[in-house]
Amino acid sequence: MNELQTAISDLQSKNSEIKELALDKIGTLKPDNALELIVPFLSDKNPQIRETAACNLGDINDSRSVPYLIELVKKDPEESVRSEALSALESYEEPEIFNCLVDEVHREKKSRRPRQIVAKQLQRYDNEQSIDALIILLQDEDVYVRIFAADSLLELNRPRIDVIWKQALNDESTYIREIANKAITNLQNYDNLKPA
Repeated sequence: MNELQTAISDLQSKNSEIKELALDKIGTLKPDNALELIVPFLSDKNPQIRETAACNLGDINDSRSVPYLIELVKKDPEESVRSEALSALESYEEPEIFNCLVDEVHREKKSRRPRQIVAKQLQRYDNEQSIDALIILLQDEDVYVRIFAADSLLELNRPRIDVIWKQALNDESTYIREIANKAITNLQNYDNLKPA
């Protein structure tokens, strides 16, 4: 039996670790029917299997997986599963994904990972709603969320956030203060370059 056939038959195992390894193998081999093989496991009762399925949907890089991942981000009760789904969406850029990212910013926070993933991806959407969401994340109590938000805001830097950068100059994190200084300098240079 070849690797793929073994993996497909292991998906029927009662042992969750064997199932997860089989999902990983399918994510690695990327057969044409990978999406169809993985999707049923997004609703498994075991959150670790749902996590592994989401992660492997990201690995197969099939745009048909986007609606399934968005659904997982919106509805899965486990933050770890939502984090994997958010990560898996990283290769895509669509309005539905953007809405999903913004919604995650407003969700009650339990851990830093989903917010870090969101902060990183928001820099790909150069619009005012993205800036507003990143400003919220730049004020998160978790410095490791603020760092990701600062990096993304620097990418989308614009005059209206000058006041936000000035507040960030008082952040406890040296890194964030450095980013804020850089952003302010970039805005001043931009202003100086504008024709009078």
